[in-house]
Amino acid sequence: MSLIRILATEVANRIAAGEVIERPASVVKELVENAIDAGSGRILVQTEEGGKRLVQVDDDGCGMDRDDALLCLEAHATSKIRETADVGQIATLGFRGEALPSISSVSRFRLQTRRAEDQAGTEVLVENGSLRDVRECGCAPGTSIQVRHLFSSLPARRKFLRGAATEDGHIQETVLLQALAHPEIAFELRANGREVLHASRSSDPGDRIGMLMGRETLAQMLPVDYAEDGIRVHGFVAKPGFTRGSRREQRIFVNGRAAAAEVVYYGLREAYHTLVMKGRYPPVVLYLELDPVRVDVNVHPTKREVRFREARLVGQVVGAAVRRALRGLAVEAPSPSPPPLPRSPASPLHPASVAPAAVPFRLATVPSQPQLPLAALPPTPQPPPASPEPAAEALPLAVPPAAPVAPTAPAPAPALPGAREEIAGLRVMGTLQGTYLVAEGPRGLVLVDQRAAHKRILFERLLRNADGNQQPKQQLLLPATVELGPQDARLLQRQLDTFHALGFGVEPFGGSTFLVSAVPASLPDQDAGVLLREMLDDLREGSGKGDRPQQARVAQAACRHAIPERSELNREEIRQLLTDLAAAELPYTCPDGKPVVINLAYRDLEKRFGKRTGKEPEPES
Repeated sequence: MSLIRILATEVANRIAAGEVIERPASVVKELVENAIDAGSGRILVQTEEGGKRLVQVDDDGCGMDRDDALLCLEAHATSKIRETADVGQIATLGFRGEALPSISSVSRFRLQTRRAEDQAGTEVLVENGSLRDVRECGCAPGTSIQVRHLFSSLPARRKFLRGAATEDGHIQETVLLQALAHPEIAFELRANGREVLHASRSSDPGDRIGMLMGRETLAQMLPVDYAEDGIRVHGFVAKPGFTRGSRREQRIFVNGRAAAAEVVYYGLREAYHTLVMKGRYPPVVLYLELDPVRVDVNVHPTKREVRFREARLVGQVVGAAVRRALRGLAVEAPSPSPPPLPRSPASPLHPASVAPAAVPFRLATVPSQPQLPLAALPPTPQPPPASPEPAAEALPLAVPPAAPVAPTAPAPAPALPGAREEIAGLRVMGTLQGTYLVAEGPRGLVLVDQRAAHKRILFERLLRNADGNQQPKQQLLLPATVELGPQDARLLQRQLDTFHALGFGVEPFGGSTFLVSAVPASLPDQDAGVLLREMLDDLREGSGKGDRPQQARVAQAACRHAIPERSELNREEIRQLLTDLAAAELPYTCPDGKPVVINLAYRDLEKRFGKRTGKEPEPES
């Protein structure tokens, strides 16, 4: 007796359902994709109890006749492809013919459909894979599919579903993705009879993003439209200061399909490299359009991922598109909202430090005298380091506690100056702890991290000169010989052109020894041997991390050789620093992605001091 047998159709469909249908959101995805492929202009999704009790999708698409309504419930029955060659150039969202038979095998399933030219529609009833009834019905043109009691015949699967609120969240994200992918279609989502998402038709993806992700989010995004080698990338990307803690809001669409593609995320990482902090993700909505022949959408059971024939090229085009959008960005970018004002004693502000020790606060009458610049005040001795206090670190400029006041709405997030000219024109009043420049700008109080500013200046200078192969060199009076280990020597030998582009005059000197005759002019005071070894370390760490390790190496060098913390700069050095920063391409973040400039607006200061909020001073002309 044979031990191998062909599975019954019902059993095969239930196994397929385990791959295709993970949760109610999977049902919504498959049904909405079918509705989109049917040419719908409006799609309504209704759910109850997180989709466990009911999922219903109604559309106004082309509909089906009686024969097709029955045939669509058979495994691998589809109108999307016919020949083997079609699998390599799929332009529709659905194509396998697995979704409807899989769904109907694990639920109470009802399908109503009618073509516009037919007088009556067709209704098909299926219960857990068994056909119960087929009859004529009255219905509007299009298709309505109702799925009740999902996995009711599979208690083991049903118990793995999460609570209704969690499942509702997955369904909402699924519909949102489809609505973002197809702004030309109107979408509506109702949960337990309550409307939770509504998006009217729009010819502009930006309008759809504003509807679904919020106008404030859209205001923090930049348009992207770029084409290269038959690949078009368009959509919107966030400004560097507007980030999230996860990749959830990085939404990618390939030929109208919401999909994950690691190569696209790679392109995003490269474009935002040095602009955002590690572990932060700028929201994006990007649409990729290319010949379907160049995309494989048949690599995942739920079509969640896609692969590209020219993956490296796609990543490069995405990176180039986003970099072009960021390059034209003004200096303005939001920073995280400040924490609530701590109730701690005041700390006096000095030109070189902020004393963390508490001092008594009292009112006193003082004689009238001309106001002096902060830098003209006599310096005070640097106090010994105190134990860190989270509140003081969060807001160094503390005020003394006053009488209790009613809570107010949180102040808006500090914004950076709106133009590079404002950085160059700042009126510097002093420094804090030899680290932060304190300045007055047309929009408020401005703090500049001088080390971070110097990192950005060095980084762009080194990279710009290296890219143009015009790196200025500082010739050494006495060339230095550097002996390396075999591994480092082989690495340096392979990368001599890179080191020359970065401004090193280095040549082999026999065996594992090299002769260094020049170093980058931006880093003239560094020991040649130490600098060379550090750059080799950076090169080794950057290997295998993308196609732009040179940028990472330059960033490391800039960070390592920028002015140290607690460095007192004279006024000429401060002015030169601000002038160079204003000339930078992206002056608001250092190569690590940390902020360089923070602006505390006048209106925010008035709120913090409990004053009546007046009109914000107009920027000086």
